[in-house]
Amino acid sequence: MRKLTLVLGLSTMALTTAAYGADPQAPVPASKSSAPSAPAVGADGVRRDAKGVKGISPYVELVNKGDRAYVSRDFDGAIAAYREAIQTEPQNPVGHYRVGSAQLAKGDQKEAEAAWVAGLRFAGQDGTIKARIQFALADLRERQKNSDEAIARWKDYSKTAEDYKEATTYPATATERVSRNEAWKKNAAESAEVKERIAKRLKEADEASRKSAADPKNK
Repeated sequence: MRKLTLVLGLSTMALTTAAYGADPQAPVPASKSSAPSAPAVGADGVRRDAKGVKGISPYVELVNKGDRAYVSRDFDGAIAAYREAIQTEPQNPVGHYRVGSAQLAKGDQKEAEAAWVAGLRFAGQDGTIKARIQFALADLRERQKNSDEAIARWKDYSKTAEDYKEATTYPATATERVSRNEAWKKNAAESAEVKERIAKRLKEADEASRKSAADPKNK
């Protein structure tokens, strides 16, 4: 289960570089203006730009720092870096999503859920990150053996996949997981009925035994 948690978290690490920041080592085109508008280059040779246009932004740099800590299984360090990133861009859902992934890997489901719910609130029209968060929340409900809510979450995920055709989603997975949870519910209900019948028969047998013991004819 811990390996699955890590895989779910690691599968999204490419989001930051692909969608939210330029390669800090990439060459920067020469500016047509002689004004000192070029991004600062640190002692480490990394170009930094507050807007993330001509270099790496503070937000992306902190998320990348958290990713490195996560891969090293330093989940507390990852969470600290992601939260610092959130302070620079509170409404960017990626930081919240990353916090949730690290919290789950750490074993704190309550904090993971809180982070994902926050991220979902800021996902807006970004279908890919919205779907990723919904996937994580649905999977969390399965871990908690809450089939009813897991089914609802997977259906939310399916709707997002349908609404955002351009987003990277896996609707077939949602369909399979809904079926699996419905089967679990059915098995649980049948098991509960069997247990109830057994308990009823044991009670009837116990009452019959007491009546038999109290009957003078049996003394």
